[in-house]
Amino acid sequence: MYRLSAIIEEIYQKYAKIAEKRNVRFNLDFPDITRRIERPSIVRKPLEALMPDVVRRAQKEVSLLVQRDCIIVRDDGIALAPSVVREMCSEFENVSAKSRVGFGTEIRIRLK
Repeated sequence: MYRLSAIIEEIYQKYAKIAEKRNVRFNLDFPDITRRIERPSIVRKPLEALMPDVVRRAQKEVSLLVQRDCIIVRDDGIALAPSVVREMCSEFENVSAKSRVGFGTEIRIRLK
């Protein structure tokens, strides 16, 4: 079993620095730091693949929220076309996304 907090902290530290350079606030909400997962790749691979675009798209803010059954990444950037959203998620079976005008993009990584 792997500590989910260690994986999330590593990703957060890496992309918070990039966000700061762009004057983008990067919020982290992780209520249960004791949580463990069996396969770290279900979290690490999608986050490493998607975070560069998330931070690049964001205008003012990026949020990384860890919930009981998923990880949610949100940006306040320009809404993406449905075809772009589908392509973004196609590589990962546990990832879904939606993008709406005025709300930016939300990516969900299911943990189960």
